[in-house]
Amino acid sequence: MAQDIFLPNLLYFGIFLIPIFYIMNYLEIRMISNVIKSIFRMFIQLMLVGVYLHYILSINNTWINLAYLCLMTFACTFTVVRDVKINHFKFYIIVTFATAIPLVLNMLIFSELLLNLKDPFDAIYLIPISGMILGNTLNGMIVTINDFLNNLNLHEDSYLLSLSFGATKLEALKPFIASAITLAFKPSVATMANVGLVSLPGMMTGQILGGSLPTVAIKYQIAIMIALFICRFLSSFILLYFCTINFFDKYSIFTLRNRN
Repeated sequence: MAQDIFLPNLLYFGIFLIPIFYIMNYLEIRMISNVIKSIFRMFIQLMLVGVYLHYILSINNTWINLAYLCLMTFACTFTVVRDVKINHFKFYIIVTFATAIPLVLNMLIFSELLLNLKDPFDAIYLIPISGMILGNTLNGMIVTINDFLNNLNLHEDSYLLSLSFGATKLEALKPFIASAITLAFKPSVATMANVGLVSLPGMMTGQILGGSLPTVAIKYQIAIMIALFICRFLSSFILLYFCTINFFDKYSIFTLRNRN
């Protein structure tokens, strides 16, 4: 078991934020209030998560575990929609599919092929691994859709020129899709290339602190890194593929112009 951290000591750790805020103020980086709000929300949310995860892990009921997983998936969907500012019903559905399909695929691989679990819905594996995957997926989809929309708006003439020369919609959009997906998974590739050399990732560190052998922790970390890459790539591709089907008219003109 890892050494416990006393709550007052955790609060004292926040003192080190003061020089950061001073530098931000000096550089006129007007995000101090946002940083403070984000830290406060993180603190409250994680404390609440710690409480109810204790009960979820203790009860370990399949239906409760699945309900919590659905809640996490929908929270991921609404966060993506909120951050990219696309208030469209179809977009909610597309983001939900792009989130859920890679998640289900990877959890099946983890539970059946890697761990051979008797109960694939065991909370101790299902919830932490799903949480890591969803967090990574969320970031990837936000980067993907923002880059795709920005590039398409900036270089629409190039897209229309490709169409006028006889390219299909997907052929004309392929450079935009490739650029967006590449930007999304670059951090995962960089992390995989340097893991163990530059950094010891969270899952591996957590398992070692929890008492697992380093060799066991390493195998888990390799598996989760591959899973994160797969989910980041697939979710980005599914998101853009269904956007190209649903948000272009019969003349292949992009229709999702206004972000409400």
